[in-house]
Amino acid sequence: MENPRIVIGLDFGTTYSGVAWALSDCPDKPEVIMSWPGEGNRTTPKVPSTMIIKCGARVHWGYQTNYLVGDNIRGMKLLLDEPQNPGYVASLIDAGLLKRSRIPAVTLTGMYLTGLVDHTKKILQRRFGRAAEQMEMQYVLTVPAIWSDKAKDATLKAASRAKIPQKDITLVSEPEAAALYCLNAIQPNSIENNDVVVVCDAGGGTVDLISYRVTTVSPLCLEEVAEGTGDICGSVMLDAGFKNFLNVLVNDKHLSVKSCEVALKYWQDHIKPNFASDPDFEEETHFVPLPGLKDKPKIGLQDGFLQLDGAQIKRIFDPVVDRVKVQIIHQVNAARAEKKQVKAILLVGGFGSSEYLYRCIQETFSDIIVMQPPNSWSAVMLGAVQYGLKGNQVKKRIARCHYGGDVIQQGEPVRMKFNTNITVDGTAGIISKLKICLRGEAPKRCDSGVYELCTFAGDLRNIPTHLFKKYTNSKGKVYYNVKHVLIMTPQSASIKFELEFNGQSVGEVQANYFE
Repeated sequence: MENPRIVIGLDFGTTYSGVAWALSDCPDKPEVIMSWPGEGNRTTPKVPSTMIIKCGARVHWGYQTNYLVGDNIRGMKLLLDEPQNPGYVASLIDAGLLKRSRIPAVTLTGMYLTGLVDHTKKILQRRFGRAAEQMEMQYVLTVPAIWSDKAKDATLKAASRAKIPQKDITLVSEPEAAALYCLNAIQPNSIENNDVVVVCDAGGGTVDLISYRVTTVSPLCLEEVAEGTGDICGSVMLDAGFKNFLNVLVNDKHLSVKSCEVALKYWQDHIKPNFASDPDFEEETHFVPLPGLKDKPKIGLQDGFLQLDGAQIKRIFDPVVDRVKVQIIHQVNAARAEKKQVKAILLVGGFGSSEYLYRCIQETFSDIIVMQPPNSWSAVMLGAVQYGLKGNQVKKRIARCHYGGDVIQQGEPVRMKFNTNITVDGTAGIISKLKICLRGEAPKRCDSGVYELCTFAGDLRNIPTHLFKKYTNSKGKVYYNVKHVLIMTPQSASIKFELEFNGQSVGEVQANYFE
């Protein structure tokens, strides 16, 4: 009897990360890892996406960093797609740490994922004993829908550094994973066949959105209605707003880094997750610890505490919430352009569980049902497990760009023919280029709107050279003419490339993306 397969969902987030898993023969009983190094007996579904590297390259990650002094690197996830994220201040700070330590972002992310994966394996070994070593493990790693192909490729490379074999890992977009979980978790009859829903995954760094038409509820089958969109307006922007508020209000040269950290910790633990601004109740006044400063009664600073009222907190929240609402408006309008009416907005993610965010979205979109499904903080990792167990449930997708192919059916790969000349001593590999266009309508020829996405390195060493056609040019130089086919299969959050020669697959192709 074969051992069951274990599907592991890895939600690598900007501020927090999480892991869920399930056995292939028990697909309806996924489990979320709740215990973490450095947390003792306290249980929680997420672990901080932080890391401190001590002398000797010893890595401390997650909750272990709470008790250490050193450069605590945060926001490493967005460093994988930094050209897209110039406004993310914490990412730029961490980039400075990386330059000092001379560690590339992919390597650093690989270090963090190593801790996450190793801990996951230990948990599974405790559960199943030695049998866990014999079980096939499949990993499903989530990425933002708005990420570039280069950033997704960097994520795969980081996963490889965590010793996850490429053949055992799949990428899925975060809002798609959230949709798969939520549409199964919400109450029956809430969503019906042909309903259109907007999934808003509001996390620590990014807010990712995508719209689906539910073609069938059971079995679940979805179609994309609008292209995924998003912005860097997650809860870290609330933290940035709070720190800016402190600096402007206090305006004290004696405001030390340590004092700011103490205040920020109180903000993150007590104010940010609980703020609701309910008009039916008087908003509670908070006293934020701010040690080391002289009393300033005019601004509410006394005895080492800063008085913070609901109106001040609201002014910190509103600019970020407004950016989330703009993204939802884009999705609703895109659905209307396709003559589709949005029935529900599903709020998931850490920031997505905010009572204030929920209230604001409900007020803005009063004609649409706004829902916060259960376990919304774990929705993405649980959806990733479902994706790994049940396979693709999105039967129609909207291409993010033109690749030079035709309109294709779901699951049908794009086949592009190439005719390449290589020198006789260059038969170990073949290099091709892929060009794309981001405009709405594809051009008939290459122009300024077409640019190179990546190059492919295909390995031909397993093909006998006598199968190649040999020619001699006018200068007497001998070369091979190789006719091959590049097979491109779009997936949820990545593209699989394969090389075909004489009708036979000769393996996956290594893609190297341009900046």
